[in-house]
Amino acid sequence: MNRRQELALGALGALLALGACEAVGRAGIVRRSYLPPASEVLARAVELAGDRTFLDDVAVTLRAWALGLGLACAIAIPLGLLLGSVPVVDDAVRAVIEFLRPLPSVALIPLVSLLLGTGTETEVTLITYASIWPILFNTVYGLGETDPLAKDTLRTFGFGRLSILLRVELPATAPFIVAGLRISAATALVLATATELLSGFGQGLGIFIAQAQLATDGTRDVLAGVVWAGVLGLVINGVLVWGERRAFPWRAGARGTRGATRAAWRSPGGSGARRGGSGGSGPTASAAGRRGGPDRAGAHGPGAAPPGGVTGRPREHGSGEAADGEAPT
Repeated sequence: MNRRQELALGALGALLALGACEAVGRAGIVRRSYLPPASEVLARAVELAGDRTFLDDVAVTLRAWALGLGLACAIAIPLGLLLGSVPVVDDAVRAVIEFLRPLPSVALIPLVSLLLGTGTETEVTLITYASIWPILFNTVYGLGETDPLAKDTLRTFGFGRLSILLRVELPATAPFIVAGLRISAATALVLATATELLSGFGQGLGIFIAQAQLATDGTRDVLAGVVWAGVLGLVINGVLVWGERRAFPWRAGARGTRGATRAAWRSPGGSGARRGGSGGSGPTASAAGRRGGPDRAGAHGPGAAPPGGVTGRPREHGSGEAADGEAPT
């Protein structure tokens, strides 16, 4: 499935969801004061795009989001590299990390407010705390998935620990870090809005939603604010995905190769080849049989090298998703 088909299916799913909400709102199944039709909510969301005060609230939320996420990256990436590189340190702090990680950030709002007061400091602190964990654990996991052969090769040539970290481990871990960053970006936006919503004063998108909730007929404004929060999350994720594809193009290539392989196996020609092909299994072997060439099992003679290169040497491979593989070295 190519990119255009994915976008078309995504648009179709969004239209179906909006149509269902519109039908429920128009049918009177739920009171209109509780659930206005989707068309009215979207119209109000478009109107808010011209409201200077509302845009200032959105800017405050995005500023807190960016500060918190930036601090989380500055803390989580070096700490993850340290824990992944020094097992003694990892063993020493593992219990503390596993104790802090499940604590809900929203439950810490009263404590952090008492310590730091209300305002941007509290919001940024909570965003940072919630955003650290995906980046930290993805960094540690990425270091664990680094190719040991590449590290041993550099050690053989006399490279030190820092050189191995910068030349092999950090590039191989970078896709995992970016995957954790995407998760943390969504978490940070949720915490930014929730902190403002629960605090009830100041500026921000959450403050707009909280004040609209108290209005006599504010359901439409509440839902319009929620739509804005969702659109912000969608745009942020899209930008990060675009940056990930530009920074790590081999990952998109690996996904495309896997998709083409699955499509070949599911195609009618592939099925017929598996039933009537000569030698081997799957589309590749069957196609080779139809062409009259050697199949997968007999493609190489006793002295021939396998496709990966020198006999006995493993093939190089690209990285998969966040927890699927590593970057090529």
